[in-house]
Amino acid sequence: MPLFSKYRGAGNDFVLIREEELGLHDAVALAQRICSRETGVGADGLITVSFRHAGLVRIRFFNPDGSEFSTCGNGSRCAAQYTVDQGLTSAEHTLKTDDGEILARVSTGSVSLDYSINVRVEQELLTTLQNKPHNAWLVSMGTPHLVIPVESVDIENFEELCEPLRGLAELGEQGANVDLVAREGASISVRTFERGVEGETLACGSGCMAAAFVLRQGILTQNRVEIMTRSGETLGVEFLEGGQIRLIGPATFLFNGALFNRRFALIKL
Repeated sequence: MPLFSKYRGAGNDFVLIREEELGLHDAVALAQRICSRETGVGADGLITVSFRHAGLVRIRFFNPDGSEFSTCGNGSRCAAQYTVDQGLTSAEHTLKTDDGEILARVSTGSVSLDYSINVRVEQELLTTLQNKPHNAWLVSMGTPHLVIPVESVDIENFEELCEPLRGLAELGEQGANVDLVAREGASISVRTFERGVEGETLACGSGCMAAAFVLRQGILTQNRVEIMTRSGETLGVEFLEGGQIRLIGPATFLFNGALFNRRFALIKL
C-alpha cells in the first residue's frame, strides 16, 4: 500500500511520493490520475522524491497532464519540507533537479531555496493584451516564463486572455508559462497561467522569480522584494552575490494518503 503526502506552497498544491513507493505505478499515469480535481486527490502537480545520500535528495516534477518539467519553486519548497518531515534529511540539505542543485533550508513556517541557475532573457517580444500592445520578456528559469508588466493584475477573463499567449509561435513548440506582473507603489503582484496545468494557479515560485528578474532590469533597485500571489500569500525573492537567487515562502503539510490500484484513500498518520 504505497503512501503519499499532500502539501501546499503559497497556494500551489502538490502530491509527493517516494520513488520506492511507486512500485508498478508509472509516474506519468499516476500524475494524470492523482492530480485530477474531479476523480483524484487534486493537485497542481506530482513530485517524486528519491533519497540519494546524506544531505542530497533527487526530485522530479510532473504536471497534471503527465508532462515532466524541470523546476518548480513552490514544489521544491514542499519537497524540502517533506524530506525533513519524513526524516530523510536535516533542515539544511540539497535538492537535485534536472536544472541543477538547490540548497534548501527548512525553518518553522518557512523554507528558503538558493538557486544557482543561469537566469537570462531569451527574447523580448511585443504582445497584445486586452487589445493593447505590451512589451514582454521570455525568461529562462529552466522552465520558460513569458513575463508581461501590466498596470494591474486584477483583470477579467485572465485565463482566456493568457491561453493564446502561452502558445505563441515565438515561444517554441512547448510554449511557456505566462506571468502578469504589476507594481503598485511598494506592492508587487503576480498572476500566472501555467502550461501543463493549462490554467491559472494560485501561486508560482519560478514565475515570481522571473517577474522580479525582469523588474530588476529596470524599475527595481532593491535586492529583496515581497511578491503577492493570487492565494493572498507572499513569496520573498532575494538576489544574492554571484548571481544566485533565493526564494522564501511557506510549505504546509495537508494530509497523508494511501494509493490503491484504482482509488485513493486519505489516512491520518
